[in-house]
Amino acid sequence: MAEAIALYNAGRRADAEALCGRLLARHGAHPALDQLLAVLCQERGDAAAARHHIDRALAARPGHVPSLMIAALASQDLRDFDAAEAALTQVLQQQPPHVAAAVNLGIVHLEQGRLDDALKRFGQAYVLRPETFGRIANALATPGTGALWLDLDALRQALRSRA
Repeated sequence: MAEAIALYNAGRRADAEALCGRLLARHGAHPALDQLLAVLCQERGDAAAARHHIDRALAARPGHVPSLMIAALASQDLRDFDAAEAALTQVLQQQPPHVAAAVNLGIVHLEQGRLDDALKRFGQAYVLRPETFGRIANALATPGTGALWLDLDALRQALRSRA
């Protein structure tokens, strides 16, 4: 496992993925290996494989926050917004100040057409970490799902009031 992580950190993604595959074949399921494989699959754009591996990791470690975050991304990419919402909600139940989970849950709410819920989550993230404002404003401007504020100070105020 340490070697696979070292390969990943060295930018040798294909070698890390191959080693994880060999280790899983030799030793069977292992949640940390499946988690790393999920990250690698996600990075190369294979959300279905990422979801497969992260589901296996979560079966062994339910409620594991880093795995739940990976499950939010894979589920979002697969447009399974109910699964993404469930995973991100679990993260926020365990770690209420988890800014990335709040922003991603806001994006999921936008995709579900739930602007008020999205603003609440975005507000929570913005109050905790104001530097998320650009990402939030960008997400809100998504055609067909968000809303556009021409006055950015008014958006900041709206986020603060919904937090």
